[in-house]
Amino acid sequence: MRFRPPRIRAALYRVGRGLLARDTRDDQLQLLTTLALTPLYVMPLILFTLGAGLTPLLLLGLPLLPLSMKLANWIARLDRQRLFLLRDLDIDMPIAVSGNGWKERLERLFGRRAWRELGFTVVMSFWGLGVGGLMVSLLAAGLLLALLPLLGPLLPDGSSLLGMDVGSLAVAVSGGAVGLGLLAAGLWLGGPLARTESTLVARMLGANRVDHLVRRMTDLEDSRSRMVDAAELERQRIERDLHDGAQQRLLSVAMSLGRAKTRFDRDPDKARELMLAAHEEAKAAMQELRDVTRGLHPAILTEQGIEPALATIAARCPVSIDLSARMQERPSPRAEAVAYYVVSELLTNITKHAAADRATVRVFREEQLLRLTVTDDGIGGVDPARGSGIRGLRDRIRAVDGHLTFSSPAGGPTVVDVTLPWKA
Repeated sequence: MRFRPPRIRAALYRVGRGLLARDTRDDQLQLLTTLALTPLYVMPLILFTLGAGLTPLLLLGLPLLPLSMKLANWIARLDRQRLFLLRDLDIDMPIAVSGNGWKERLERLFGRRAWRELGFTVVMSFWGLGVGGLMVSLLAAGLLLALLPLLGPLLPDGSSLLGMDVGSLAVAVSGGAVGLGLLAAGLWLGGPLARTESTLVARMLGANRVDHLVRRMTDLEDSRSRMVDAAELERQRIERDLHDGAQQRLLSVAMSLGRAKTRFDRDPDKARELMLAAHEEAKAAMQELRDVTRGLHPAILTEQGIEPALATIAARCPVSIDLSARMQERPSPRAEAVAYYVVSELLTNITKHAAADRATVRVFREEQLLRLTVTDDGIGGVDPARGSGIRGLRDRIRAVDGHLTFSSPAGGPTVVDVTLPWKA
């Protein structure tokens, strides 16, 4: 029979395991580094206050003002790096002013971002003193009381704590219990305080809504220019394919029908051969037209949705495709079109370049996202810098606020993961 510990013992085991977990240690380390950096947080405020106070006196404190701003900027960069190392938190930085003119330099030194960083050091100095002092007090007092049963016999007779005899067994045991409680409270409290500090740093140092909008506008301008270039290249390809293929076949059809027309009366057999040849050319021209228009927007995608359309692509692909598409309802037409194009392009690239025997395509809904994953067992080594394929796909996906990530180590496998808004 399996041994089941009592509820109290199991609860204590879970509490102890939680208090000694890695996340708890990271929380304590973050708060301890905050306390250690508190003197550094205070320095920009002290320098700025001295500079502002001494500047009216023959401008003696004027050099301290830019020095305080530069120090606040350096501390902000240090804090971003600290949270990245301790919490794996990558804070999106505000947009920096570019240029080397005196106006740009003055903006970088005393602009909105510089004042935010100075205010950040002020807030963090109070935060470090308050929170750091609280944590150190709790842990130090808890450790001292927890060790009281061991230290009590070693202390001189008559030693007291809050008017109570430390040598007393009851006082020592109760003090040890209170100490363990304070230690547990200090370790548990580190989690909420560390998360609050991370949120505070991200809000004060991270990019605001204006920065995000400016970055979004810049990305859209860049992707739009690349999309225009890609659309022009696609138009030229279609024009070339039509001119070299279907147009030549249709010209041959017209010539064959013209020759057959002149031979109807004097050579019916020859006219029949010419008409049969024209019929075959017409069928070949239709097939070439289908090949040209197949990648644009197939009718099956509009009429039946993404699942039958992807099944058609998988059936045509020379590589063995394992397709899974699980959706109870259809996403927006734009999301379907982008997903169809992405899967079509990825399978084409796999066929041409990956030397793969098998590929897997997964399409499913994840909350308000349409997610698709394409994996192949090819040679890998995909590098966006050596071709425009991945960059073109990323531009098309980002145009609808989607996101593309891929992994392609040398030797494979290559995994491409794409998320699109369900109502793009």
